[in-house]
Amino acid sequence: MPYRDIKHKSSIFHKIIFTISLFVILFIGAITFKHINNISDSSKLLMHTYDVNLKLEHLFSYIKDSENSMRGYLISKDTVYLEPYRTATKNVNNTFLTLKKLTDDNPKQQKNLQELFKIVNKRYAYMKTYSEQNRIVDIEKSRNFKKNFRESSRLLVDIRNKLNEMINLEETNLKERNSEYNDQIYLTPILTLGILFITLLLLIFAYHQTTKDVEKLQAANIKLKKSQFLSLQGEILSEFGTWEWNLMKNSLSYSDNLYRILGVEPEAFAPSEENFMKFVYEDDIQIVKDIFGSILENDSLPNTYFRIKRPDGKVRFLRATGKLFTDDLGNKTVLGITTDITDEHDKNELLITNNEELIKANKELKIFDESSRQAEILGQYGSWVLNYDTLEFKYSDNKYRLLGHEPQSFNPSIKKLLEFVHPDDRQIVEEANKYALETKEIPTMDYRIIRADGEIRHFKTIAKSFKDLSGTQSMIGTTQDVTEDYNKSELLRNRNRELEQNIKELNEFNHVASHDLQEPLRKIQTFISRINDKEKENLSDFGKEYLARIEKASNRMRILINDLLQYSRTNRTEKIFEKTDLNEQLQNSLQELSQIIEDKKAIINYSKLPKINGVSFQMQQLFTNLISNSLKYAKEDVEPIIEISLSETIAKNESRLKDNSTNKYYKIELADNGIGFDQENAEKIFLLFNRLHGKTEYQGTGVGLAICKKIVETHEGQIFANGKLGEGATFTIYLPV
Repeated sequence: MPYRDIKHKSSIFHKIIFTISLFVILFIGAITFKHINNISDSSKLLMHTYDVNLKLEHLFSYIKDSENSMRGYLISKDTVYLEPYRTATKNVNNTFLTLKKLTDDNPKQQKNLQELFKIVNKRYAYMKTYSEQNRIVDIEKSRNFKKNFRESSRLLVDIRNKLNEMINLEETNLKERNSEYNDQIYLTPILTLGILFITLLLLIFAYHQTTKDVEKLQAANIKLKKSQFLSLQGEILSEFGTWEWNLMKNSLSYSDNLYRILGVEPEAFAPSEENFMKFVYEDDIQIVKDIFGSILENDSLPNTYFRIKRPDGKVRFLRATGKLFTDDLGNKTVLGITTDITDEHDKNELLITNNEELIKANKELKIFDESSRQAEILGQYGSWVLNYDTLEFKYSDNKYRLLGHEPQSFNPSIKKLLEFVHPDDRQIVEEANKYALETKEIPTMDYRIIRADGEIRHFKTIAKSFKDLSGTQSMIGTTQDVTEDYNKSELLRNRNRELEQNIKELNEFNHVASHDLQEPLRKIQTFISRINDKEKENLSDFGKEYLARIEKASNRMRILINDLLQYSRTNRTEKIFEKTDLNEQLQNSLQELSQIIEDKKAIINYSKLPKINGVSFQMQQLFTNLISNSLKYAKEDVEPIIEISLSETIAKNESRLKDNSTNKYYKIELADNGIGFDQENAEKIFLLFNRLHGKTEYQGTGVGLAICKKIVETHEGQIFANGKLGEGATFTIYLPV
C-alpha cells in the first residue's frame, strides 16, 4: 500500500478514535458532573434539613426563653426580664423569616409554619398584655390572667407539638435524603473506577494503535527510502533530474542527477538562475530566460525544449516542465523535471530521415508495382496467392489475361482453374493442389490450358509457402505462359536430334580418319620407304624431286590426321576431374619434349604450380602444346628462353575476363623470346587450322593452339595471347581456384 494511503487511512482512523474518545470522555464527564451535582444537591438538602431542624429547635428555644423571661417578669415584676423577652421575641420573628425561606420549596412545611406562626402570635397576644411596664396585674386575683396563662400554656404545648410535627417531617426528609446521598456516595467510587478503567482502556487502545501506526510509519519510511532510492536510480536510468523553486523564498534546489545531466558532480555549484545560465547553449539563452519569466507569471511551465553545453564540450538536448504546488501553510513551490532527450532527439531525426526514405521507398514501390504489372505483361506471367486458412485464391490482373479473360472477371478457385486446364493435364493440377494442401509445398508443374478463345497454351507454375507478420500461412506463386519457349524447345529438340546425327556422322568420320584413312597412308609411306631404299637411284632427278614431295605431303597428312584425332579426342573423351598436380604434368611435358629442348638448347624457368581439380592428361597436353609452340617459333641463332610464372588474382581486377565478381583465379603466364606475332592476330591463332605462316616456313597444322583453348574452356578457364613481332609472345591462362 502506498505511503500516502497509509497516512490517509491512519489519519482518518485517529480522528474517529479521537472523536469517539472525546465523546466518551464528555459523556462520562457529563454523567460525573451530574453525579457530583446530585451529590452536591443531596448534601445541600441534608444541610438544609439540618438547618431547618436546627432553626426549629432554635425557634422553640427562643419561645421558651421568652416564656421564661415573661414568667420572671410576672413573678418578680422586675423589668430586667422584659429585655430578654423582647430579644427572644425578636429572635422568634427572625427565625420565622429564616424558616419561611428555608421551607420555601416545601409547601407542607410552609403550611405547618403558618399554623405555627398563628399559634405563636396568639400566644404572644396573651403575653403582650402582661409585658407592658406601666401595667400592673395581680396574677393571683385576676381571673383573666389565670385563664390566659392556662391558654398560653396550652398554646406552648401546641407550639411544641407543631414543632415536633415539623421536625418529624424534616427527619423523614432527612432519612430519604440521607439514603439518596448514601446511594450516590456509594456509586461515586464505582463511577470513578469506571471512568479510570475506561480511560485506561482508551489509553491502552490509543497506545496500541499508536504503536501500530509507528510500525506502519516505519514500514512506510522504509518503503519511502526504497522509493527514494528507486527514484534516484530511475533519474539516472531515465536521464532526468528534478528541481524545486520556492517562490516565497526565491530559492532553487537540484537533484543529484540534474547536476550529472549538466556534466558536473552533484552539489558542484549553488543552484541559481545565474549559475544555470552558464550551461545553456548561447542560441537558447533567451528561451531559458523566458522559462523563468513564464514560471513567475503563470506559476507553471509547459514542455519547453532547449540545449546545454557541458564542460566537456558536448551539446545535449533537454526538455523542462513544471507545475505549481501549494502546501497547507500556503507556501508556493514549483516542482519541475528536466529530461535529457538527446537520444530521443537523435532518434526523431533518424525517424524523420527514415520517414523521408520510407516515402521515397513507397514511391519507388509504387513504381515497382507498376513495373511488375508491366513486367507480367511483357514476361507473359501472372502471380497468385493461396490462403491456407480460407483456401481462397487471389489472381493478379495478368493472370486473368493469360486465361483469356478481363481482370477480376470471375472469382478464382481451384475448381474454376480446372475448367481451363486441358483434359489430359487435369490430373497433374489436381495432384499438385492436393500435395500443396497436405505439405504446404508444390512442385514445379507444366500443363496446358484452353483459353476462352479456344487457343491451347502451355503454362509453367512455380510456388513457395510463406508466413506473413500476422502468422497467416499462404502460398505465393507465378504462372508463366511458356508456349513460345515450349515451341522453341521443340525446335531445339529437333535440332539437337539433327546435331546428334551430325555428331554420329562426325564420329564415323573420325573412325574413318583414324582407321580407314591411316591405312592407305601407311601403305603409301611404306611404298615410298621401299622406293627410297631400292629404286631411288634409278629415278631421274625429276622423279627424285617428286618422290621427296610425295614423302613430305604424306608426312603432313599423317600429322594432320593425328592432330584432328587429338582435337576430336579432346571433345569426346570422358572428362574425369580429379586432384591434379600441375607440377607433375609440367614435368611430364618437359620429359616428352626433352629431345627438342636439348637440340634447341632452350632454357625453361618455371614457378611452383598449384594443385587443381582437372583432367590430368589434358593439362599435360596443354603444357606440351604451348611449350612446343614457343620452341617452334624461336628465333634463329638465339637460345629460346621460356618463363612460366604463377599468381593469384580476383576476377574484377582482370579486365580481360569481363567478370566483376570476386571469384579467385590462378593466373599462369608462359612468355618466350621468339619471333612473336602481330597483336591483331591474337584471337585468330586459337582458331582451328589457322596459320600465320606458310607451310614451307614453319611446320604445323594450326590445330595445337585450338586444342589448348578447348582444354582451358573445359576447365572453366580462359586463355589469352599477347605478342609483339620480333620480341616474343606471352600466353596467359586463367583457371578457377
